[in-house]
Amino acid sequence: MANIQPRKNKDGKIISYCIRVHKGRDTNGKQLKPYTMTFFFDEKWSEKKIQAELQKAATLFENECKKGFVADNKQTFERYANYVIDLKERIGVKHRTIVRYKELLERIKPAIGHYKLCDLKPQHLNAFYDQLSKDGINKATGGKLSSKTIIEHHRLIRTILAEAEKELLVPYNAASKATPPKNERKEANYIEIEDIERILFYSLQEPLKKQVALNLLIFTGCRRGEIMGLQWSDIDFKNNLINIKRTSLYSKDRGIYQDTPKTEQSKRSISVPAKVMELLRVYKKEYNTKRLALGTAWTDTGFILVQENGKPMHPDTLTDYCSSFRTKYNNIIEKENKDRPKTNKLPLLPHINPHAFRHSQASMLILSGLDCATVSKRLGHANISTTTNIYTHILHEADKKASDKLENILLNQNKQKQVILN
Repeated sequence: MANIQPRKNKDGKIISYCIRVHKGRDTNGKQLKPYTMTFFFDEKWSEKKIQAELQKAATLFENECKKGFVADNKQTFERYANYVIDLKERIGVKHRTIVRYKELLERIKPAIGHYKLCDLKPQHLNAFYDQLSKDGINKATGGKLSSKTIIEHHRLIRTILAEAEKELLVPYNAASKATPPKNERKEANYIEIEDIERILFYSLQEPLKKQVALNLLIFTGCRRGEIMGLQWSDIDFKNNLINIKRTSLYSKDRGIYQDTPKTEQSKRSISVPAKVMELLRVYKKEYNTKRLALGTAWTDTGFILVQENGKPMHPDTLTDYCSSFRTKYNNIIEKENKDRPKTNKLPLLPHINPHAFRHSQASMLILSGLDCATVSKRLGHANISTTTNIYTHILHEADKKASDKLENILLNQNKQKQVILN
């Protein structure tokens, strides 16, 4: 049975408990050094809760010791974080998630990496979150980090400490008791219908491959990586369907690579207009002509949006193209506007990027009256709540339209009744 001894400070106040589990004796009959762990408790806990949690920890610790588990109270957060990331990688967590974890740890380790796991407290984490919210912490912009990014750091720390709690290295998860900033959700950036119509008009002057890229962005609402990951085998020309089976990504260590979509629900079939399918047919003919002309110089990967040699394009290419498209046609518009009166100037194209088209499709569908469940399924969201959280402002606008429509219906009915009565 585990032996429990209180540890006190110089004032005689109990600050922790030492739990010992004896190993027995060696072959010479000498007493082996016992397994030990330190149990820390929250100062806000009642004595009853402290004793209950202490007994629970002692029982779990003793059971683990019998299985050969040895707790290491000298383990630092940095060392243990590396262990957890390696563990996550071994059990099959997506590579892009592991890459993101390592990026976040670049900021986390210098701040709290030196702390022993058992010494890490919520106040240490709160101080770290405050530090992240100060100007200059973001090396790319020179500003502070967004609340969303700070919360990402918090969630990773919580994940690491949850593993430590499960392995009985800490008595509780300090991150669960810390106070990260509230997520200041920004309104989704979407493109107005009039601007999308102009983008489609200008795109007719672009090469076929770029026309296809823009049409896929506009009419599918897919994520950038999903579009870059499309292969010809994913196109169902007969039923006007596009099947999302993979996503194309890039990392420094792997280069361009493919992975499964973001969530299980992201594997989906999307209906697209016949016009888009016809554009794909025309492009496929051009694609095959080029493929045959290049012969052995062509790498047959089966991807739709490829480099000149047939190899997959970098996912950033789609973002870069959106940016250059806007710049190109805004320059043309500005030249045209020089000869126009102030009252008849052509509007410039707004900022566009792949995800803005995704938001635009969601907004148009919701405002058209399509239910959230269908919109969520088309976008490949993990659940409907993801859709409602992202498009709250659009849902409010749709609700206002519904209210106005209801009011008009009822008012018209009342007017008809008044006419009959009169």
